[in-house]
Amino acid sequence: MPLPPDLSKPAFSIFPQAADRVMSGLCVTCDSTRLRGVDFRDDISRKEYGISGMCQKCQDDVYGVEPDWDDVEEMFE
Repeated sequence: MPLPPDLSKPAFSIFPQAADRVMSGLCVTCDSTRLRGVDFRDDISRKEYGISGMCQKCQDDVYGVEPDWDDVEEMFE
């Protein structure tokens, strides 16, 4: 399981319901079920959860998805 977000940050004071969701192991922006470490693509995504409390899908929606360059190269072969 990734480290939970720091609930002492001002955003969690402004949005206490987000802190409640984090404490329950849920995404702060969607109805995702309990999050686990394997639910994240990589260490950067797990660290982002520690900052924002967003699941992988929400992170992808907000920040976009970096392409797998091996797949892109295969398209042009």
